[in-house]
Amino acid sequence: MPEDADLSLLRDDWLETRDGVTGARYAEALRAAGAIEAALAVCRAVTELGFSAGYLEWAWLEHGRGDVHRAIGLMEEVAALVEDEAERRYAIGVAGHWRWESRNDVAVESMLRIGMADYAEARADLAHLLMATGRRDEGARTLSDGVLAGQVACMLPLANVLSEDGRKDAAEALYRRAFAAGDSYSAWNLAVLLWETDRGDEAQEWVWRAAEGGDDLAIGYLADVDPEDLDRR
Repeated sequence: MPEDADLSLLRDDWLETRDGVTGARYAEALRAAGAIEAALAVCRAVTELGFSAGYLEWAWLEHGRGDVHRAIGLMEEVAALVEDEAERRYAIGVAGHWRWESRNDVAVESMLRIGMADYAEARADLAHLLMATGRRDEGARTLSDGVLAGQVACMLPLANVLSEDGRKDAAEALYRRAFAAGDSYSAWNLAVLLWETDRGDEAQEWVWRAAEGGDDLAIGYLADVDPEDLDRR
């Protein structure tokens, strides 16, 4: 079914049943289609009706167009309004993630701890914060707990820690697991490890996979180096 037909159906659902679910779905689809102003208008309408889902989608819209301060404020509105505890923790985790991502503010540690079970990036950020403030062992344990919970965002940074500690086999296995789980950026790290362990042919294959996945390091490397030279790494 063409995208415009999908949007039409979602619009009709929203006009027929004006609630948080139909409004958020329609706004999300508008955002995906690049109709940002229309999506914002729907979000505002949803919030005016008293549904927190409007603030949630509105926050992601503002973050996507670069207004991080506004996005954080809206996500914190979600955390204050929702009654479901898991949804509250998620919203706090996202807000904490955005604060850490944009400011490296160590004061967000409590927010990241609250949200880490429900938003994987919050756990990864918490681990980075712990390591940046001299608590490397706790940071590594935080990542390990996330991997055990199946949080993909924790796999690549934990693999990096394992590699730094000389546990190359464990790091390699985790890079591969992260890539299989959808983390395309782990491909470049795996390529580097393969180079370090004298497996240049396989490293070359993973550089191309990394570039195909949008990794800027891999793309930049391939732009500067003759592909035939990869065999001599």
